[in-house]
Amino acid sequence: MSREMIYALLAAACFGIAPVFEKLGLVRTEPTMALFLRASVTTILVTVYLGWNIRETGWQFPDSKSLIYVILGGVFGVLFAQYFYFKALELGEVGKVMAVVGSFPVLAFLLSVIIFGESITMGKIGGIVLVVAGIFLLGD
Repeated sequence: MSREMIYALLAAACFGIAPVFEKLGLVRTEPTMALFLRASVTTILVTVYLGWNIRETGWQFPDSKSLIYVILGGVFGVLFAQYFYFKALELGEVGKVMAVVGSFPVLAFLLSVIIFGESITMGKIGGIVLVVAGIFLLGD
């Protein structure tokens, strides 16, 4: 198995475990506070890791264009997405919420075709169909 697939599976496992803890935490925590706490812990841990890693690899700050793209990714992927996700998780069932939240590959695929010119194959179309079917099956 390739390294990229190992990391992808580890990410999927973490994304699968996290909602259980988050739903438990949202029982007595307002979503904005939960978002703040989650972001704070992430910031602290990444700062510690970065400090540790700088000694081994050095520091290289991104160019301004890359910086803007990464910040925009954070605004959409962390701030907006996490807030809406926490609100949905607070109000709904984990399985139903995660089925819809987990549909993001459909939009990511469509945008990758439009922006990066990635290829459309029968396998990818089949994957999109399965994702959409999964949303309906898990959301029932």
